[in-house]
Amino acid sequence: MRWKKGSAIVGAIWMLAVLSILIATYAVDAQLQTRINLYLQERVKVDHLTDAGIAIAEVIMLDYQNVSVPSSTGSDGSSTTASQSEIDEYLEKDRWYWEKVDLKDNRECSTGAVPVDALNPEGGTVTVKIKPIESQWNINNLYPQGDANYAKIWEAVLAASGVPEDYWDSIVDSWCDWRDTDDGDTGEYGAETGTFYKEAYDDYINGRDVEKNKNYLPASRDGEISDLDDLMHIKGFNEYEEEPISAQALLDGGILNPLAKKEDQIEVKGFRKYFTVFGSGKINANIAEKDILVTVPGIWQPSGTSSNHAFNENDVSNATDIADAIVEIRATGNQRDNAGQSMEDDVGTFKNWNDLQNRVQEAVGGGNYIQQEAEQFLSYAPDKFFEVSITGESLGITHTVKAIAIVQDSKIRYIRWQEDP
Repeated sequence: MRWKKGSAIVGAIWMLAVLSILIATYAVDAQLQTRINLYLQERVKVDHLTDAGIAIAEVIMLDYQNVSVPSSTGSDGSSTTASQSEIDEYLEKDRWYWEKVDLKDNRECSTGAVPVDALNPEGGTVTVKIKPIESQWNINNLYPQGDANYAKIWEAVLAASGVPEDYWDSIVDSWCDWRDTDDGDTGEYGAETGTFYKEAYDDYINGRDVEKNKNYLPASRDGEISDLDDLMHIKGFNEYEEEPISAQALLDGGILNPLAKKEDQIEVKGFRKYFTVFGSGKINANIAEKDILVTVPGIWQPSGTSSNHAFNENDVSNATDIADAIVEIRATGNQRDNAGQSMEDDVGTFKNWNDLQNRVQEAVGGGNYIQQEAEQFLSYAPDKFFEVSITGESLGITHTVKAIAIVQDSKIRYIRWQEDP
């Protein structure tokens, strides 16, 4: 009988152990479910915060051109400055006054982390950033039928990227055929569907020269590209005189000819940063980075002509001096009134070509440092393309939207949209 009692006790203990495990499992599941429910609630909240951010961004983009800037120059050259009481009045009427001023004055605007619910500031925030896009070359314009000056711009970009001159014609000719809509090869190195891509793709499919032909598509694009990674499929970006080169290095920097002997390898900087697939084709002098300004014809002043690509280190140095001056003036001012007196409190943005030319000339000294040719390539105000970034945040959970917007005819159209990129 004792062994039966012992067995009963052991069985009871095992039962209690099993029940304890089950209860613990249910408790963990309940805790996880609670956390999941909390996360879903906060996720919905940050989604609503992001929606609020979109509304804020659209208010700013649709109305920034109508805002009164505190200090501005009239068409007659006179300067007007708003009083503090006027600015206070603007702020009372418009919560986003300063953001609109920044955008109108060619600067990226940011709202900072804004509580959407004023009665519950701990309920999450949204941050909105808006930047004009006119600060890179629209590569879709840089071919013979798009811009008569395409060769000059390509030359400056390739030179600034450290790509040897021997490769230039191959890269540019191949790009022109990828972009244009005709079937004729451009220059000595052009490549169309019928003369190159179909055969190279067939070789890849059938196992011939797989490594050499792996990046090629069966046909050239024959139109605009929507992403710079499209350049990875172009002949001149993958081979030069039938020797393989690295399209990835051309775009993002690295060794251009990785299969060459180490002492013969060429390192390039990459030219992705110079290009976009949007925009008017001009460079906004008030927001473009120095590396982009260096490539503007008239700022970039090669010693030779585009037919022989002759240039020397002084070309880069002179262009860099001008670009440095432009960036420095934007940051510090250097604005002059009609009497030639310094206006230290004025903003450093340029109003027009004459304003830029005069102030840069003064900054870099005597001589013809910036050529008239540059005028046609520069703009001074936001056009219609904007890069928008919106981030909602609550309890450590974030939701980010990045978009490219076109503002035209009092309407906003989004042409690119990424969530949590």
